[in-house]
Order: sequence, then C-alpha cells, then structure tokens
Amino acid sequence: MVSRSELVRYLSDLLRLKEFSDFTSNGLQVEGCEEIHKVGFAVDACQETFESLQDCQMICVHHGIMWPSWDKITKVNRRRAKFLLEHDINLFVSHLPLDAHPQLGNNAQILKALGFEAQTKFGEVGWIFDFEESVDVTELKEKIDKLFPHQILALWNGPKKIKRLGVCSGGGGVSFMHEAFENHVDLYITGETTYSMYHDTKEYGLNMVCAGHYETETFGVKSLADHLKTQFDLETTFVDIPTGL
Repeated sequence: MVSRSELVRYLSDLLRLKEFSDFTSNGLQVEGCEEIHKVGFAVDACQETFESLQDCQMICVHHGIMWPSWDKITKVNRRRAKFLLEHDINLFVSHLPLDAHPQLGNNAQILKALGFEAQTKFGEVGWIFDFEESVDVTELKEKIDKLFPHQILALWNGPKKIKRLGVCSGGGGVSFMHEAFENHVDLYITGETTYSMYHDTKEYGLNMVCAGHYETETFGVKSLADHLKTQFDLETTFVDIPTGL
C-alpha cells in the first residue's frame, strides 16, 4: 500500500510533468481515495476503461478526460466523472511526458521493442536511433511488421539502406514528419497519418510507417505499470481497449 500523495508526487517527478507545456492537464485529474493498493493502466480515459478497472484505487492513462474541448460536465463527461467519484478512484494522466520519457516513454519503448535505444531527441517528444552501419530496409520492415501487424499505412518511398530511425508515437504525424526529415531520418515510425503525407514522403524520399495512434501508445503505460510494480508493493494491471485507429 502507498498513499495517494506519495504516489502522485513520485509519478510527477519521474515523468517530469512540470517540464511540459501540454494541451491537457497532466497529473492527478480526479482525486479519489488516499490509500492505493492496486493501480490500473490504460491508454484512454473512457467509460470502458473505468468499468474494467473499477477494482483499482488509481487509474493511470495516457489520454485523460480534461482536454480544451471539455468546458462542461454534461453527458459523457458527467457519466465519466460521476463513475470515478462514486467509486473513489484516482485518475492520473501523463500525455506528452509519457511520449517523451527517455526510458519509460512510448517512443523509447518502441525503439527498445525493435532492439534499439533512444539516443537523440527530436521535436517535442520523438526519439532517434543511429545505426553504426546502414541496415537493409527489408530487415527493419520485418521487425516492424512483427511488432505492428495491424498498420494503418506504410510508405516505402525512401532509401533502401537505413542509417537513422526516428519514432514519434500517436498523433505526431505530419508536423513531426517534417522535423524527422530535417533531422535526416531515413525511416519514420508514427501513429497517425494525414492525406498530404503521401506526396510529402514520396518527394522527400522518406520511408514512413503509420502503425496506429492507439497501438503506438500502449508501450508507455505498460512500461510504467511494470516500473511501479517493482518500485512499490502494488498490484498493477493493464486493460487493452484497441480502437483500430
């Protein structure tokens, strides 16, 4: 068991929440009970997540419930807040900080799952790995296909030999794609795509894999769950609620 205040303080320091200017509220979004025995993890703060993890005293998510569009506690927002408060559940959120963390973050963990490591940061949350010697693109394609079997889109418009790999999870998409190109990335892994990215990658000569917003952002919450399980005497669990997007 650990107190809410101690766990919130630990997570806030670990994820360096104060270093990020985000468009959502990171940290404790909903206050619940003080004593924490079990922590649940999920990508999204939705009703299905809350009901699946209602035996937890704290739920940690990547996408919280408080975004710029939430200016009223009505309808869906009311039901979500009501459920958390009635069940005395704490809701802790880490959005950009969990994308960017150099060890536990989504992008660092994707690189780790592919057998590499986060070396150089680019953009706000992306990470780059540089190969000592160029690697054939087909070798990396096999690794990526195994890790992300349900990709949204893959565009192999770049070099056949890869020297620099860049990863930016979730909705990094088009804005960070241009930063990836400026940083001489040969292969860019992200979550979402937009229409214009097709022609841009073709003309830039950039290999790009859009592996899904959800699929690329399960890594951070899973690694955080494992970390807390070893750091504290806590039970942790992850609920998988894929969106296909």
